[in-house]
Amino acid sequence: MVVAFALGMAVLVSDVSASEGPIKEVALPEGLSSAQAIAVDPSGRVWFTEKIGKKLALFDPAKAEFETFPLPSSWGSVGISQFALSPDGEIWFTVRRWAENAELPHLLGKFTPADGFFTKYVLSIDAVPEELLVDGEGLIWFVASNKDSLYRVDLTDFSVKGYPVPTPNGNPRSLAVDAKGQIWFAEPNANKIGRFVPGVERFHEYEIPTPFANPGEIAIDNDGKVWFVELNTNRIAVFYPDRIRFDDAIIPTTNSSPGSLVVDENGNIWFLEYRGNKVGVFTPEAAVFREYAIPTFGSLPGALAIDRERSTLWFSEGNTEAKRLGMLSIDEALADPKQKGATSKGVSSREALLEKGPQKDLSRWVLLIVLIVLAAMIAGWLRYSRSPREGTAT
Repeated sequence: MVVAFALGMAVLVSDVSASEGPIKEVALPEGLSSAQAIAVDPSGRVWFTEKIGKKLALFDPAKAEFETFPLPSSWGSVGISQFALSPDGEIWFTVRRWAENAELPHLLGKFTPADGFFTKYVLSIDAVPEELLVDGEGLIWFVASNKDSLYRVDLTDFSVKGYPVPTPNGNPRSLAVDAKGQIWFAEPNANKIGRFVPGVERFHEYEIPTPFANPGEIAIDNDGKVWFVELNTNRIAVFYPDRIRFDDAIIPTTNSSPGSLVVDENGNIWFLEYRGNKVGVFTPEAAVFREYAIPTFGSLPGALAIDRERSTLWFSEGNTEAKRLGMLSIDEALADPKQKGATSKGVSSREALLEKGPQKDLSRWVLLIVLIVLAAMIAGWLRYSRSPREGTAT
């Protein structure tokens, strides 16, 4: 079943707050509730959904203009939930029930920015899509709120194929795709992260050594390392696929509730602190955290997106009273770590996060060999010193 509609309106905005720190805020216009999911398109325009509402919204920083696209009433008691931008410019999204007694939404939606049309796709399977991504081939991947499976949608015929995750009740979420087209996800209930290889349709799962870590959002750097947040233990963690190894580092702000996470072009790990009301960054090579206070108190930052072309972070502020978008200039933030609103702290207890590849492993092997040779020499000397000497009376 396919249904399409179009509707939109534009609003100019002039309320952009300035602060002495690197974070700026943009107030949402009347008629929009606080922002939820967020993404940046190739032209630098910021798309987001409402936390309480049924609109898809757009903010164009170059024009200082908002535009809203209400979900048609014919869609029933649902609102837009999570969304993903496709390579061809389409916006695919999931929906959430607007009322508890409403029928479960077994559907996906598409919004076409070129003409402003919404298109509904009713799925032929008993799955309620929750989180989704669109890979480089244009395939849609999603996890469902009522199933422990990963699903693939082929847009040529809209066929859906499900792949049950090996660990039962792992609650798969937080999808990410790497340069090889492999799909990574978190399993918070099982304390694992998982990998799915589409070419052979095979899963690999890796148990996180930190107990009850509750892994959250995942991001993959240019070297293929998998970064994720540990919500329960207040840490940023990394997994090395080539070495099947985990490392992590504790976030300086206690009980910060780390949430959304992205990796910039230089390998810096940016994340939001939901309870800490901060934007944080971890620099792996220096093993240093920096944190930047968000000007609006108790803003409840929820979702984070990166504009790589313009070296800018955008994030949603989920507090219903805040009604703002946050923006941080990466270059400005990293240029002066002592600026107002910024704190910095090194990580001395996790030297493993300083790894730069095989060089450190090689040095460890060299050190091990030296220790073995030294131990053998000492053992030989002890045996020699205790053995009877030639010419000694017995």
